[in-house]
Amino acid sequence: MDRLEILARAWTAGTNVEGLDKTEAVRAIQRAEGFEACYGCGCWDTCGQYHCAFREDCVLIQVIEDPCRVVACDIPEDPKPR
Repeated sequence: MDRLEILARAWTAGTNVEGLDKTEAVRAIQRAEGFEACYGCGCWDTCGQYHCAFREDCVLIQVIEDPCRVVACDIPEDPKPR
């Protein structure tokens, strides 16, 4: 789905997607249309939202991001325990 199709769908759904990237825009539209906002989350193989306008695109891309990813940073060891 291209940018113009997304904008048209957002307008029809009554949601403002200005300034959002494609993933955020699609998820906002999904929420406005009563679907789970799961575009690109990796559930394409078990997706039951057959009437979602973005399902076909989502199945093709499969995973944009891992919503459960935890980013950890290295914490230097304190030479003197407190």
